[in-house]
Amino acid sequence: MAYDDLPLGPPLSAPPPPPRRASAASRWIVAIAAVLAVGGALYFWWLTRMPARPASPAPTTATDVAVGTVRPSRQPIELPALAASDALVRELVSTLSRHPQLARFLATDGLISAAVLTVEQIGDGKTPAVPLKVLRPPMRLMIMGTDTGRIDPASYVRWEADVAALTSVRPTEAAQVYVNLKPLFDEAYGELGHANGDFDAALVRAIRMLSDTPEPAEEPVLMRRPAYFEHSDATLRSLRPVQKQFLLFGPDRRARLRTWLAGFAAALDLPRG
Repeated sequence: MAYDDLPLGPPLSAPPPPPRRASAASRWIVAIAAVLAVGGALYFWWLTRMPARPASPAPTTATDVAVGTVRPSRQPIELPALAASDALVRELVSTLSRHPQLARFLATDGLISAAVLTVEQIGDGKTPAVPLKVLRPPMRLMIMGTDTGRIDPASYVRWEADVAALTSVRPTEAAQVYVNLKPLFDEAYGELGHANGDFDAALVRAIRMLSDTPEPAEEPVLMRRPAYFEHSDATLRSLRPVQKQFLLFGPDRRARLRTWLAGFAAALDLPRG
């Protein structure tokens, strides 16, 4: 029967009402029930006025350790030996970008070892001229003057292909490939004398080295020397070699590289600051 069909009055054939007089025991039972009902109603009202308590967190398990990290998990791929890893590296990286400058680097041998040496040298403040020899720009550095002058804007363009090649890869996708190949990176890092080393530490050092390169208030002035150029500003002259090289990229390309490196570090949850 639906609630709307319930009768509002007593049934027509209801039994006669009980006697009006009740015993003393009955009156006490009714009084106690009334007190309990009123007390229960007050208690329920008090509960509704209490602020809600946050739910207790569920117990964590071993699989919950990585909750909250954006670092990608390693995908189940079979890794070859380090010495035979070039084919796999080319296959994985070529799916991320078809930039011709990146293809030039992928055509060389010992890719992971070259990448590890590059990162190691940058972290040490050195210019990675040998492992990145294939990416060296064909044009030479020029200044707006004979012996002293600001950098010729055309010299900044020398590095456009290299910057465009790296930034053509999404940092999150680069992070996934790195995680998949990380055992090989760690092995190559160990061959440089870092026994049981974690290559993440080398990445952090290299990114910090470039990120800490100061931004000059004005375009740097260079002085020509017999076989090289030197900054006229003593502060810039005291920088590490790779930082001086980084200044030759120009402000726009430095900003693009810093943004990419920050995204790559964030995708791997690498320590920053």
